[in-house]
Amino acid sequence: MTPKTLKRTLVIKERLRKWRQAELLDAENRVNEAQQSVDEAAERQRFTAELLTRGGEVSAHELALAADQLVIAQRALQSAQNKLGERIEERDARKAEAGEATREVKAIEVLHTRLVNELRRAADRREQSELDEAATRKGRSSV
Repeated sequence: MTPKTLKRTLVIKERLRKWRQAELLDAENRVNEAQQSVDEAAERQRFTAELLTRGGEVSAHELALAADQLVIAQRALQSAQNKLGERIEERDARKAEAGEATREVKAIEVLHTRLVNELRRAADRREQSELDEAATRKGRSSV
């Protein structure tokens, strides 16, 4: 593989890495939104539970309505928690993909550096060999 080919591959992999990182950021934002939904649903459930447990005169109808609201709030909280779990799993998968893309970029950078250094050493060896040969020829002709 040539340095030019590795450089092009590196550019492509770097774009892919940036894309994966953007996906990770988007997934992180969705996790934050889902967490906010969970917090809001938990607050609604807590408020509804407080209505049921407050003192004072409460009619049977109000008690039944509050109980229904509590069930609805609990379902909403459970749904929000499930969605949060899904978002966290998605974020973790995106994090793994972004990490893998970063590792690939680093590996290609190392390969590129090694190849360039090897080509430079080979060119230096050829140049030294040519200089040695020229010096040997010059030494023979002066004798």
